[in-house]
Amino acid sequence: MTNFLSPLIHTVYAASDIVGVIDVPSGVPSATSDTTNIISALIRFIVVIGGVFALWQFLTGGLAYITSGGDKGKLTEAQNKIQMSLIGLVIIAASFLIIAIISQVLFGDFTAILAPKLKSI
Repeated sequence: MTNFLSPLIHTVYAASDIVGVIDVPSGVPSATSDTTNIISALIRFIVVIGGVFALWQFLTGGLAYITSGGDKGKLTEAQNKIQMSLIGLVIIAASFLIIAIISQVLFGDFTAILAPKLKSI
């Protein structure tokens, strides 16, 4: 029984021996710099969408404040909307500071998380 298994145990198979060489499909980034550009663009897109949404909420809250007509319920709702949109903008801005501090503590570089430098294998 051991004579049957010994050739299998001592033989090392690599994936390229079995599967062959697989080329990267078209449209998939092959360089690590392309990946970091995609991550940076995604972060910028999310921040811009968050900023535009906060600006929209601020403007609609201001319009609701102006058109409340002295109604206490509408006035309080408009003030809350304005306050929450300002808090959202502060959170968006503070997130960059928090990420930079965490990046400095963990990696020794302020931009290690927001602008990663990936090494190719």
